Amino acid sequence: MRVWIRTDYYSASGPTLDACAFLGQRYDEERGYKPFEGECWVMSLRPKARTRLTAMHHFGSTGWLSRLWRSPKGAVFVSSITDAKVLYHPDLHGDPKHQFESTKLSAPLNGVWGLDDNFVLTWGSTYEGTKHVFRYNGRTWKKLPAPRFAVRAMHGLAPDFIYAVGVGGGIARWNGKVWRHFRSPTNEVLNSVFVAAEDELYATGGSGSLLAGNRRRWDSMAEGPVPGMPLLGVAKWKKSLWVAGGRFGLFKWMERQSALKCIKPNLRAVDFDARQDLLIGCDDVVAATSDGKTFLAGGRDALLKFRKGKKLARF
Repeated sequence: MRVWIRTDYYSASGPTLDACAFLGQRYDEERGYKPFEGECWVMSLRPKARTRLTAMHHFGSTGWLSRLWRSPKGAVFVSSITDAKVLYHPDLHGDPKHQFESTKLSAPLNGVWGLDDNFVLTWGSTYEGTKHVFRYNGRTWKKLPAPRFAVRAMHGLAPDFIYAVGVGGGIARWNGKVWRHFRSPTNEVLNSVFVAAEDELYATGGSGSLLAGNRRRWDSMAEGPVPGMPLLGVAKWKKSLWVAGGRFGLFKWMERQSALKCIKPNLRAVDFDARQDLLIGCDDVVAATSDGKTFLAGGRDALLKFRKGKKLARF
């Protein structure tokens, strides 16, 4: 019986296209991705020539690597669901002697995000329903209080100003000591959040909601243009609001029309990192723009070619 191999990219992070890292999955298309049957890879893009980028492959696992975050100094943190570990590498393009280090924590980890190398958060929940948040201070991981809901994403401006969103429309803000929970206008799973300023906040939902919030409350801002279309990511970058619509493309909020407009239907956006450039993680490439008009991309078919002819989950 022939196995049809599929690869997808997700969780891209970094300031620019040639200084980013991302995750890729390789799996049986008919069965879908399943831990220990498929593969997860830590990958990156770096310049090969003046007009070309090459994709590099740094670490492969049969476990489920859930999310990646690249720090401003270039360190990479990766969360793992299957073995409850955080992987760390100081610089993927640095000294080749450096290897990934792993730290075992007490819960399957759904994500990781940080402000800098001394403030990194990872989160997850157990099958029994207990919720967990851990903070890295540059030396060790320590447990923090967790919101009441299972977290899917975090973003913030400072160690005492972090927002978390997740299951059941959950929204909460960390003030450095406790979580303050907000009433949500939806009960769908919120899978992304972006803190543009202390009084300007956005989130997206798995059933297509785009939410806007401030210090006091959250409200529905819009729905995806296709009924039930999940909105997978949101970011405020250079005064514009960008939304990831998955297979429906890359969207931008048009203030005058109060509507989402598809800007690039061929960029199947799944997440963002809004730093120097707008980095756009797509399921088949990683893309970026420095002006919101011209888009560059790299990595297409790189994992498929790298593992061509190799049996799934065999290293």
